[in-house]
Amino acid sequence: MTPHVDDIPLSKELLDNHMVVMDIVYNPLNTRLLSEAGKIGCTTVDGASMFIYQGAEQFELWTNIKAPVAIMKLAVLAALDERDKTGG
Repeated sequence: MTPHVDDIPLSKELLDNHMVVMDIVYNPLNTRLLSEAGKIGCTTVDGASMFIYQGAEQFELWTNIKAPVAIMKLAVLAALDERDKTGG
C-alpha cells in the first residue's frame, strides 16, 4: 500500500490462473498483487469491495434496512478517485 506500491506480499510464482486473488488494500485500487495475478489469468477482487461490503453489513446491522450497495460503491470509488486527483 502507499507508499510501498511496488511491493507484493508473496512470490508471484505461487499464483496460479485458477485462483481468486483478493487484496484488502484499496490505495492503490489496482495493487501490484492484483496486477500480477491478473496477468496470469486469476480472478481478482480489489480492497474496495471488502471496504464496501463491510460498510454495507454495518449499515444493515445498525438500521435493519437493506444497504444500498450500488450507491455505496459509487460513493467509495468517487471518493478514492477524488483523493487520487488531489493527492490526499
